[in-house]
Amino acid sequence: MTFAEHLKSLRFSGIRVFGDSITAGFNASHPDLAWPALFAAKLGALSLRNHAIPGTVLQASALADGKARADNGVSRFAGALLDAPHRDAILILYGYNDARYTAAPDSMNARSFSRDYANMLEKLIEAGHAERLAIGSPPYIPDSGFSVGSAGFTGQTRLGFEVYVRAVQELAQAFRIFYAPIYERMKACGDGSLASPDLTHPNDAGHRVICDAFRHAVIHEKPA
Repeated sequence: MTFAEHLKSLRFSGIRVFGDSITAGFNASHPDLAWPALFAAKLGALSLRNHAIPGTVLQASALADGKARADNGVSRFAGALLDAPHRDAILILYGYNDARYTAAPDSMNARSFSRDYANMLEKLIEAGHAERLAIGSPPYIPDSGFSVGSAGFTGQTRLGFEVYVRAVQELAQAFRIFYAPIYERMKACGDGSLASPDLTHPNDAGHRVICDAFRHAVIHEKPA
């Protein structure tokens, strides 16, 4: 059963999304064409709460300046997603900026990302949100996008980025929650075909692919 089919079989009150600028809807040509709005419309959700903040990372690890990035996901998920008892579906799309950051590899790395993401998922599941929870792999970035970004957010390699993709997939398997293969679906469309002119955010077609990946997300068993 897909995530969309599963949600329609439940009593869910709305949708909450959590992530960075891509989830905030950057470079969609209209707010209604950003992936969260598309998803909410497809499911006929009564409400959509978008808790994305541009430029954030998930982990609370130290950057090159020795400080955690402001508004990181770990520091704010409780206020955004556990503020009160609710039956909203929760869609998390994080890891894109974590994967792009290369300036402090001893602290900001995939191991720390997986650790902090796992701690966050544990808290969400303990609060009873497992059946309404889906996480997506970081969106695909074209090869030319690795050279675009602010200080510290350039110089990643394809192999280095894909370590974070596997990390999200493994977390979904370990916690037996819905997994949206966003990176994989975007990659299959061809390098750069879903990117906007800034090379780091999706165009309208990219937002549609992200929406569809979440709609068709499934639970994968952890390999024996």
